Amino acid sequence: MLPIATLPLLALLPLLLTTALSPGSTPAAIQATAQRGAPSSQTPDRKNVGAWADFIRPSAEELKFESIGWRNQFWPAVLEAKKLGRPILLWTMNGHPLGCT
Repeated sequence: MLPIATLPLLALLPLLLTTALSPGSTPAAIQATAQRGAPSSQTPDRKNVGAWADFIRPSAEELKFESIGWRNQFWPAVLEAKKLGRPILLWTMNGHPLGCT
């Protein structure tokens, strides 16, 4: 039998493996983001505003999460998951979604 303190870590194992193996965390995806590099001038001005906009805007690879059919209401998601025989990823938090608490 595992110690009680180990159980929460084991519960996170599938999430950690999924995150580690996701396409966005592959060396190729990281390298592609790095190759987009920031414009040579560190100060945005009229000449390089387009380059800065391209650098800041997320790539198609970075926006793949938007194609997931996220649900924003709990009970309808429970009913749908039960009907389809799928699990639910329940994401909860306390504070501002951007970490500005």
